[in-house]
Amino acid sequence: MADNSNSKKAAMFMAILLSALILSACGGKNWFSYTGREAKPENRFTLNEGGPHAVIWHSPDFELHYRYRLENNRLTVEGQVVRQNRIKHFHQIKARINIHMLDANGIILDTHRLWSQNGSDVYGGLRWTFHKSWPLPPGNRAVGFSFSGTAGDNDTDWEFWQTP
Repeated sequence: MADNSNSKKAAMFMAILLSALILSACGGKNWFSYTGREAKPENRFTLNEGGPHAVIWHSPDFELHYRYRLENNRLTVEGQVVRQNRIKHFHQIKARINIHMLDANGIILDTHRLWSQNGSDVYGGLRWTFHKSWPLPPGNRAVGFSFSGTAGDNDTDWEFWQTP
């Protein structure tokens, strides 16, 4: 009798999970994407035509020292990632920084990987620079950033992240 009860509970759980996934899909939100969501006001950086324009973006874990050029609806970004104190002294890092394309209201239109690394800096093995270029989606007026990663050494791991 206990087996029948457990199988009913498992079936009920699966039905609830499936319903939640269907409702989420119908609602137009993607659990694995920021597209369509609003970026935080402090994480919106208006784009100006021409360039290059020099910018420094600060966070508790990274700074981005970058220059961008906006011409013919194409954004080109190049610069350097600088680790901040919270992760500066760890030798191993697995991290990614994303750039989000925003409309005038801060809604995320598209997301691209700006920089990523997975390795050790013991012998200078990590690359801290980036150079990327993308066509902008219609209505793009600003950018924002997010990141996630793990920094560590032999016996410690530090997870860090920032949402857009």
